[in-house]
Amino acid sequence: MSSRKILIADLLRRCLSQTLFAALLLAVAAACGPAVTPTPVPIPTASPAALAPTMAPQHGWELPAGQVLFIDRHVRVDGTCLEGDCQPGPMIDFPTYGFDPETGILDSRLPLDVNDDLKVVYGNGTSLRGVAGGGAATGLTEVYAVPAEIQGLRFVQVDRDGTAYLEHGGELLVLAPGQTWTNTTEEIQEQGTGKASFTTTDTIVNYGILDKSKIVFPTQEP
Repeated sequence: MSSRKILIADLLRRCLSQTLFAALLLAVAAACGPAVTPTPVPIPTASPAALAPTMAPQHGWELPAGQVLFIDRHVRVDGTCLEGDCQPGPMIDFPTYGFDPETGILDSRLPLDVNDDLKVVYGNGTSLRGVAGGGAATGLTEVYAVPAEIQGLRFVQVDRDGTAYLEHGGELLVLAPGQTWTNTTEEIQEQGTGKASFTTTDTIVNYGILDKSKIVFPTQEP
């Protein structure tokens, strides 16, 4: 073999030895040192969402300052003597308001606080008939904020179109303007020395949106 070929072969062996040695050093360093992992790219997370209300208004909430929603509830109890001598029930007679659906006029015999914050006027009454008693008692309540609860009826929400969301006896009632909810129950009780049947009819009417100018009431004396 010529001296030129011997020199080239010797150079190749040296380069190959250096390459293998460098690769060996890298392998030893990787085995002995801590593993290097790429830094993860932070993933953006959404901000905590606000708690959603029980229901979202479909048409908004705020009524114009000159309007109000009128909800009326009336409980009528009819008593019928079934046997024996049924003692008559109490007499009640104190209606304090009247409403004319044709004209939309709500007439109160008692003063009311009608202002820009008034949202709902709630009418509530009871009437007795037969051996249950006689007469009627009614009253109006001003509602300035919703949700609100009055005598077992909870006003959950009111939409701008006058739809009312009410909770009564654990049941959600959704009444659009002009709609009525009615529930009738019957029970038999002792009445005096006799026995009587009592039929209770619970009626809730959404009379819709009224102009506050149509609420008539006496002015309160200073």
